Amino acid sequence: MKKLLITAGFALFALSMASAAKFTTAKGITITFNGTENNSVQVEATCKKFKANAKAYEWNVPASKVDFAILEDGSYFWNDYVITPVEEGYTLSYKGKEMYTSTFEDEKGKQLCESRMWKDARKFYGFGQHSRQFNLSDQVFKLYNESKYGDHAYITIPFFVTDSNASCYYTANGNDQMYFQNENISQKYRSSTMRINSYVKQMETIPEAVSEFYADTESSALLPKWAFGYIQSKYGYKTQQEVVDLIEEFKTRQIPLSAVVLDVYWFNKMGDIDWTNTRDWPDVAGLNNYMEENGVKLITITEPFYCTDTANYAELKSKGMLLKNDQKKIADWRDWWCLNGSKSGGIVNPIHKKASKFFGEKYSKMIDSGIDAFWTDLGEPERAPKNLMYGKLKEEEFHNYYNYYWSQSIYNGVKSKYPDRRMFMLSRSAYTGSGKFGVSVWSGDIAVSWPSLKQQVPFALNCGLSGISYWGSDIGGFVNEKTYPELFVRWQQFGAFTPIHRAHGTGPREPWIFGDEETAIISKYINYRYALLPYIYSTSRQVLDGIPMMRPMFYEDTDTPDEFLENQYMFGDSLLVCPVYKPIKDEPNKEIYLPKGNWYNFETLKKVQGGKTITVKSDISSLPVFVKEGAIIPATVEEKDYLYILPADGIKNSFTYYNDDGETDNYKSGDFVKVEYKLEGSKLTAKISGDKKYAPKEITVVSPKGSYTTTIEALAE
Repeated sequence: MKKLLITAGFALFALSMASAAKFTTAKGITITFNGTENNSVQVEATCKKFKANAKAYEWNVPASKVDFAILEDGSYFWNDYVITPVEEGYTLSYKGKEMYTSTFEDEKGKQLCESRMWKDARKFYGFGQHSRQFNLSDQVFKLYNESKYGDHAYITIPFFVTDSNASCYYTANGNDQMYFQNENISQKYRSSTMRINSYVKQMETIPEAVSEFYADTESSALLPKWAFGYIQSKYGYKTQQEVVDLIEEFKTRQIPLSAVVLDVYWFNKMGDIDWTNTRDWPDVAGLNNYMEENGVKLITITEPFYCTDTANYAELKSKGMLLKNDQKKIADWRDWWCLNGSKSGGIVNPIHKKASKFFGEKYSKMIDSGIDAFWTDLGEPERAPKNLMYGKLKEEEFHNYYNYYWSQSIYNGVKSKYPDRRMFMLSRSAYTGSGKFGVSVWSGDIAVSWPSLKQQVPFALNCGLSGISYWGSDIGGFVNEKTYPELFVRWQQFGAFTPIHRAHGTGPREPWIFGDEETAIISKYINYRYALLPYIYSTSRQVLDGIPMMRPMFYEDTDTPDEFLENQYMFGDSLLVCPVYKPIKDEPNKEIYLPKGNWYNFETLKKVQGGKTITVKSDISSLPVFVKEGAIIPATVEEKDYLYILPADGIKNSFTYYNDDGETDNYKSGDFVKVEYKLEGSKLTAKISGDKKYAPKEITVVSPKGSYTTTIEALAE
């Protein structure tokens, strides 16, 4: 290997075959490198007085048993990576090709700054739910979970991928900042802890990098099947009769409904987490029976805050489970959640040794009363006092971890009583690996506006790349109370092709809030959603393999022009979705990029040649959705099973239909069925594995040339 020049002034502290490469720069910054079990390089840079108080809660990858070796030129070698010290930093290469050069600077003892100059990478994607645009470049992010009213929920997942197929994860402190800048300095990271720790990995493709991150962080789980249906919410349904009337209206209008969400009106005081509002909810058992008879599930809101005049506050106080401030006193304060005369309240400690037992008892009781899933709100935690202490950890040090450990405590607590129950938590916040607890996020208290609708696509795509595949938005927008007919229709159309389809807002958000025309269009798309549930549920199974449900266009075509990465996406393997985010008067025609090959209009089945930009007329009754030639799409209409195929000479494709009981975690022990459909030209075959009781007994195969009814066995290879 060619010897590289090492700048004078370095104090090198590496031994041949040491377990880690380590050196200290001339300005006193120590940089330590470890190879890891997941084939990434861990880089930790520290100043003399660094703080790593929250290190025990960081996502950590074990070190590899294979050691670094020092080369003749003073560089370090591990697997295919080479680390070459440079002045105040290092260069990382992979298979002889430079990835980037990082340099570090102690900024007056207040912050440690890393400037990372990527050799080939110019575009960055991921980082949770921060960016209003898909590409993170030329933006600055404060790595602090918070929800901004009328803006969106900022969810920090400090992971990103690059257009050079590298991935990077930072173990972020709550006051860290990330800068994705221009080509001269393509990335900067600052931390007041005087420590910067990251993991870097080079992959062949972005999808492979994302899939490995899902696996490494155990970010995957299956939600219950009903969670992929239509969910109705608003702020909020105030009485039992109002919920009954709502469901009856859905039945009268013959619009499918899977679940209803209750906001803060189901209890009296924040922290009750029980049916204490008996005036407005007089017969909970009767409500549960009614909803079960109608096949509608119930989701209720809970928060981590407990008002001082609740029984749960007293219990938490007696058990020492309420967080204290830096004066070692219980941190009570007044906020908007002090409902119905409560003067103040406190917040629960999710890492207390009794947390799982406490949540297990309370949330299992909710399940016993007929509640099917949990809406965990305000868990950033919202507007938490800066002087909160989590034991020895300051609020900003633990802040981003709060929702993760709250979700974990609820999950573990409920599982202790219901070990086979499949969990679903609709959460406004999350952190690395939250997905394993059945967490689905939404984009927060977003604005009622066309620009807000446009921003939802980057939010969803970057969440999916960051290990959070289950995502949704408040259909119609949250703020202000009133939404608008055309906007609401477009949002409902978009929502039908997102992982979680849920309407919510400060005012009415039911499908019929406008005229007959709007209601008919919305009803049509909700019915499309239900017809596609076998395809959607099979797509959700792919999340276990680290494949997001909503995928950037480069998953399908790496040549997709940048402007179309912002505003269209793949929903599963075969559906290309192009949300309309402008009024027809402002955009009478919409430009769409179709990848190479032939595509079919979802509704008309008109064939269009791809590999180019096309223009379609904006029509309020139709959302531009295209189906890839060769597609295999399982569907159910009026309880009959269908398989829609788009055969073509010379086209080979496959799709794996997945099904299980939809309710338990028994799928983890093999209780499911997979049917691998293959389409070669017009020849369709199937290969079944698993429990056949979950497979369709009879299917009608539909193509542009006609249809026929058959069985899986008849299609067997």
